[in-house]
Amino acid sequence: MKNKLRNLNTSKNRMRVPLLLALATSIIGLAPAFSTSARAGSFSINDVSGNYVWHGQGWDLGGTNNKPESVPLSAVGLITYNPATGTFHVDLILRSDGTNFHNLRDGTYAVDATGHGTMTWLSGSGNMKQFYIYIVKGGAELKWIDTDPPGTIELSTVGTMTKQ
Repeated sequence: MKNKLRNLNTSKNRMRVPLLLALATSIIGLAPAFSTSARAGSFSINDVSGNYVWHGQGWDLGGTNNKPESVPLSAVGLITYNPATGTFHVDLILRSDGTNFHNLRDGTYAVDATGHGTMTWLSGSGNMKQFYIYIVKGGAELKWIDTDPPGTIELSTVGTMTKQ
């Protein structure tokens, strides 16, 4: 009886091996579709075009009441990229330290072959602003992070732009 059970388990294990191999092959075959480097070297400014919904959050220094501590910041709006001119227009609603602001800005952007880019514009107070952007999902989304120099009002902000 013991010998029969051993043979039964061996048969079950032999059936599992091809199934596991098939599963592993499928997963490995799908890896390039999810890889961040699957398109490395083939991006251009044309991969960032049209309308995106902007969403971001982070921390400001002082907020609206010039406090010495950090205060929360959030933003939502619509941004339009024009690759023919390398420019963008953004219409944002910002909330900092409990106060809402309407913010309209125009700026420039660039994208390199690896899918990384920069956005620059002048703030309402005349300071140069800069974000790094990263193209994901073939341009359907952009991830961004504020890269202003130290000492500016934004301490840290990040967000996502989703193509419409």
